[in-house]
Amino acid sequence: MISAALRNAALASLFFFGVLGAGGQAAAQAKCALTIDSTSDQWVIRYNPLEDDVAVREFDLTLRNSGGTPCNGRINTSLRGEAYGLTSPGSSVRVPYGMRDQQSGANITPTSGQSNINSGPQLQVPREGQVVAKIQVAVNPPANLGYGRYTQTVYISLRAANGEVHAEEPIVLVLEAAPAAIIGLKGEFTRQGGTPTIDLGQLTQGVRTLNTSVYVHSTGGYRMSVTSQNQGRLRQTGTAWYIDYGLKLGTRPVNMTAPYSFDVVSNQARNDDYPLTISVGDTAGKRAGDYSDILTFTIAAI
Repeated sequence: MISAALRNAALASLFFFGVLGAGGQAAAQAKCALTIDSTSDQWVIRYNPLEDDVAVREFDLTLRNSGGTPCNGRINTSLRGEAYGLTSPGSSVRVPYGMRDQQSGANITPTSGQSNINSGPQLQVPREGQVVAKIQVAVNPPANLGYGRYTQTVYISLRAANGEVHAEEPIVLVLEAAPAAIIGLKGEFTRQGGTPTIDLGQLTQGVRTLNTSVYVHSTGGYRMSVTSQNQGRLRQTGTAWYIDYGLKLGTRPVNMTAPYSFDVVSNQARNDDYPLTISVGDTAGKRAGDYSDILTFTIAAI
């Protein structure tokens, strides 16, 4: 009798354990089970500081819920202790940016290290469903930003009102500032047929500083090239008459007998002016009339 009672008790205990196991599994299946996916772990914005007015792009995040209950929360961003701002190795520059959840209109920029989790309405990801969130990133590059790659890792999550994080995904924000340079002329000149023209007036031998400069704006280093159509001679059109002359760009003498170039090496943005100085050669015994030459200045980022 004692033996049979013990066997029945043991069987009852085993059966009761099985009921507990089935209840725990059902509860687990009923929970929110969220993952956050992006088409890329780097969100890249390409920007030419000398051509583009804005640096803005929109990116997609897919929130998938494989659980049996909805996942409710707000999109949140965090820097995990890093200072706010895109930066480049070896640079002290921090480039500001903004992030916005386009559906809710909430500002999710982690300016203080983390965005405000109470900003905007909650997002609901249905059970066994998904939602695509559109995130706008707008970078505000400072003036004279040097070319290069500026980055910051932002941790994007869906966070419940009680602070619980349903899921989190690290995204590297990237601003690619392109190497670029532009060249122009400023000071005293006119345009004839669209071509900038400097009137030298009465030609006399000697050095003359012009009230005209060549300027360069660049995002870094550059190569400037100068060519003279007449190889350093002012020629009288339709004749063999000419007057030799020389040219300086700032303090740099230019050899105009052949194509001439020089490099400016820099990893910083530059704004350089090159005042023009000419030295007119011997004019004695030259035929009266108009003498001219065409100079071509070109610039290339390096």
